[in-house]
Amino acid sequence: MSLSFQRLGEGNLKEIQTLEALCFPGEEWTMKMIQTHLEFHVAFGIGDSETQCYALVCETPWEVEIFRIATIPNFRKLGLAKQLLEKLFKEFPKKDFFLEVKESNEPAIKLYLSAGFVELERRKKYYPDGSTAVLMKRNPIE
Repeated sequence: MSLSFQRLGEGNLKEIQTLEALCFPGEEWTMKMIQTHLEFHVAFGIGDSETQCYALVCETPWEVEIFRIATIPNFRKLGLAKQLLEKLFKEFPKKDFFLEVKESNEPAIKLYLSAGFVELERRKKYYPDGSTAVLMKRNPIE
Protein backbone atom coordinates (compact mmCIF):
# COMPACT_ATOMS: atom_id res chain seq x y z
CA MET A 1 0.00 0.00 0.00
CA SER A 2 1.50 3.33 -1.10
CA LEU A 3 0.85 5.95 1.56
CA SER A 4 1.17 9.68 1.25
CA PHE A 5 2.44 11.84 4.09
CA GLN A 6 1.15 15.40 4.05
CA ARG A 7 0.87 18.54 6.10
CA LEU A 8 -2.75 19.31 6.95
CA GLY A 9 -4.00 22.87 7.25
CA GLU A 10 -7.15 24.93 7.63
CA GLY A 11 -8.43 23.49 4.35
CA ASN A 12 -8.60 20.14 6.18
CA LEU A 13 -10.58 21.48 9.13
CA LYS A 14 -13.76 19.48 8.49
CA GLU A 15 -11.76 16.35 7.69
CA ILE A 16 -9.85 16.63 10.98
CA GLN A 17 -13.08 17.18 12.89
CA THR A 18 -14.53 14.01 11.31
CA LEU A 19 -11.36 12.08 12.20
CA GLU A 20 -11.55 13.38 15.79
CA ALA A 21 -15.16 12.18 16.12
CA LEU A 22 -14.23 8.73 14.78
CA CYS A 23 -11.11 8.35 16.90
CA PHE A 24 -12.14 10.03 20.16
CA PRO A 25 -15.93 9.67 20.50
CA GLY A 26 -17.06 11.74 23.45
CA GLU A 27 -13.58 13.27 23.86
CA GLU A 28 -13.10 14.82 20.44
CA TRP A 29 -11.76 18.31 20.02
CA THR A 30 -14.30 20.92 18.96
CA MET A 31 -14.12 22.68 15.61
CA LYS A 32 -12.87 25.82 17.43
CA MET A 33 -10.11 23.86 19.21
CA ILE A 34 -8.93 22.35 15.93
CA GLN A 35 -9.10 25.70 14.16
CA THR A 36 -7.08 27.39 16.92
CA HIS A 37 -4.53 24.57 16.81
CA LEU A 38 -4.10 24.99 13.05
CA GLU A 39 -3.67 28.77 13.42
CA PHE A 40 -0.66 28.34 15.68
CA HIS A 41 0.56 24.78 15.17
CA VAL A 42 0.60 22.04 12.56
CA ALA A 43 -1.07 18.77 11.65
CA PHE A 44 0.08 15.86 9.51
CA GLY A 45 -1.72 12.94 7.97
CA ILE A 46 -0.89 9.67 6.31
CA GLY A 47 -3.08 7.49 4.14
CA ASP A 48 -3.77 6.30 0.63
CA SER A 49 -6.61 8.18 -1.10
CA GLU A 50 -7.66 9.88 2.14
CA THR A 51 -6.21 10.48 5.60
CA GLN A 52 -6.32 7.34 7.73
CA CYS A 53 -4.00 8.43 10.53
CA TYR A 54 -3.24 11.95 11.70
CA ALA A 55 -1.27 13.90 14.27
CA LEU A 56 -1.75 17.35 15.74
CA VAL A 57 1.63 18.66 16.82
CA CYS A 58 3.26 21.78 18.24
CA GLU A 59 6.74 22.59 16.99
CA THR A 60 9.04 24.90 18.90
CA PRO A 61 12.67 25.71 18.08
CA TRP A 62 13.86 22.88 20.35
CA GLU A 63 11.06 20.26 20.50
CA VAL A 64 7.88 18.80 19.06
CA GLU A 65 4.92 17.97 21.27
CA ILE A 66 2.37 15.53 19.90
CA PHE A 67 -1.05 16.67 21.13
CA ARG A 68 -3.05 14.05 19.24
CA ILE A 69 -2.18 11.04 17.14
CA ALA A 70 -4.82 8.58 16.03
CA THR A 71 -5.80 6.08 13.39
CA ILE A 72 -9.40 5.76 12.27
CA PRO A 73 -10.91 2.53 13.61
CA ASN A 74 -11.10 0.58 10.31
CA PHE A 75 -7.36 1.05 9.76
CA ARG A 76 -6.00 0.29 13.22
CA LYS A 77 -3.37 -2.41 13.81
CA LEU A 78 -1.87 -1.90 10.33
CA GLY A 79 1.17 0.07 11.51
CA LEU A 80 -0.06 3.44 10.25
CA ALA A 81 0.60 5.30 13.51
CA LYS A 82 4.15 3.94 13.64
CA GLN A 83 4.71 4.98 10.03
CA LEU A 84 3.36 8.44 10.82
CA LEU A 85 5.68 8.73 13.81
CA GLU A 86 8.65 7.72 11.65
CA LYS A 87 7.70 10.40 9.09
CA LEU A 88 7.45 12.98 11.88
CA PHE A 89 10.90 11.98 13.17
CA LYS A 90 12.29 12.55 9.64
CA GLU A 91 10.41 15.86 9.34
CA PHE A 92 11.99 17.10 12.59
CA PRO A 93 15.21 15.07 12.85
CA LYS A 94 17.07 17.18 15.42
CA LYS A 95 14.23 17.72 17.89
CA ASP A 96 13.07 16.03 21.06
CA PHE A 97 9.52 14.67 20.93
CA PHE A 98 7.10 14.75 23.86
CA LEU A 99 3.63 13.36 24.36
CA GLU A 100 1.27 12.28 27.08
CA VAL A 101 -0.98 9.26 27.00
CA LYS A 102 -3.56 7.77 29.32
CA GLU A 103 -2.02 5.11 31.53
CA SER A 104 -4.83 2.74 30.51
CA ASN A 105 -4.01 3.05 26.78
CA GLU A 106 -1.63 0.09 26.71
CA PRO A 107 -1.55 -0.31 22.89
CA ALA A 108 -0.47 3.33 22.48
CA ILE A 109 2.18 3.02 25.20
CA LYS A 110 3.59 -0.09 23.50
CA LEU A 111 3.67 1.80 20.18
CA TYR A 112 5.50 4.75 21.71
CA LEU A 113 8.03 2.53 23.47
CA SER A 114 8.68 0.68 20.19
CA ALA A 115 9.23 4.05 18.48
CA GLY A 116 11.95 5.06 20.95
CA PHE A 117 9.99 6.99 23.56
CA VAL A 118 10.78 6.56 27.25
CA GLU A 119 8.57 7.31 30.21
CA LEU A 120 9.49 10.50 32.08
CA GLU A 121 6.79 10.64 34.74
CA ARG A 122 3.18 9.94 35.62
CA ARG A 123 0.64 12.62 36.47
CA LYS A 124 -2.13 11.27 38.65
CA LYS A 125 -5.72 12.44 38.04
CA TYR A 126 -4.52 14.46 35.06
CA TYR A 127 -7.43 13.88 32.70
CA PRO A 128 -11.02 15.05 33.30
CA ASP A 129 -12.11 11.45 33.91
CA GLY A 130 -9.55 11.18 36.74
CA SER A 131 -7.14 8.91 34.88
CA THR A 132 -3.36 9.15 35.07
CA ALA A 133 -1.22 10.59 32.27
CA VAL A 134 2.10 9.05 31.26
CA LEU A 135 4.51 11.71 30.00
CA MET A 136 6.93 10.33 27.40
CA LYS A 137 9.96 11.66 25.52
CA ARG A 138 11.99 10.63 22.51
CA ASN A 139 15.42 12.12 21.91
CA PRO A 140 16.67 12.70 18.38
CA ILE A 141 18.69 9.87 16.91
CA GLU A 142 22.24 11.10 16.38
